[in-house]
Amino acid sequence: MKELIQSGIQWGHVDFTLSDVLIVILVIAIAQLLIWFLRVLLGRVFRKTNIEEGKRFMILRLLRTLIYAISSAIALETIGVDLTLLWASSAALLVGVGIGLQNFFNDVISGFVLLFEGGVRVGDELEVDGMLVRVERIDLRSTRVITRYGNLIVMPNGLISGQTVRNFTQGDTASMLEVKVGVAYGSDAKMVERILIECANAESLVIRRKETAALFQDFGDSSLNFSVYFWVNQPWSRRVISSNIRFRIDEAFRKEGIRIPFPQRDIHVIASEAE
Repeated sequence: MKELIQSGIQWGHVDFTLSDVLIVILVIAIAQLLIWFLRVLLGRVFRKTNIEEGKRFMILRLLRTLIYAISSAIALETIGVDLTLLWASSAALLVGVGIGLQNFFNDVISGFVLLFEGGVRVGDELEVDGMLVRVERIDLRSTRVITRYGNLIVMPNGLISGQTVRNFTQGDTASMLEVKVGVAYGSDAKMVERILIECANAESLVIRRKETAALFQDFGDSSLNFSVYFWVNQPWSRRVISSNIRFRIDEAFRKEGIRIPFPQRDIHVIASEAE
């Protein structure tokens, strides 16, 4: 039995014994056991410290990758593989691959920044490149977001960290919205102002502690142009909120006899001298 365990095995230019194989299996088993132990231990720590889900995922993945890398190095050394020569021979390949994977590494580094800087968290509502999204998950290379239409989008982390992102969830969560309306010339401007403010404040999702304002913006070609500004805490529902306020404005204008005009032009016909 002892001779069988110590008998040599040749694989290419590498010589190893059956005992080396058993050690490799033992190293892999210990690595798996260590990963399981860390997952259980860190799970308890995370529950006590309220660490965000994205950071939990990243920490566990980093530790697992580190354990696998160390155990793989030990296993290769055990069967006689010279890691120094292996790294030297693959250096040129790594340089070439690194050049081709610049965007990948940029996304990975951006993932670390997003998770540990805390500027973006799971559940945050963001405006990215003019699009309103909710963060579902932050991975090492990409972030999964949901649009208002229920579509899942996978965004590279470099896209989020490389541009200005508006976060509606952190800090002051109130957002100002605007509803525009035009009324016919001859309308009572002060009455229009009062109606706009009342209609906006009648919406349950409008913040009362912040001032709602109606402004007379301009004299248009066919209308007196107004805007009403109000604050909400739910940017995800801003289209619904604005729609509700428009319905109220239309109803109030009809009741008060205020018309919303359509574009019109006055045409003057000049008769020729022959006529």
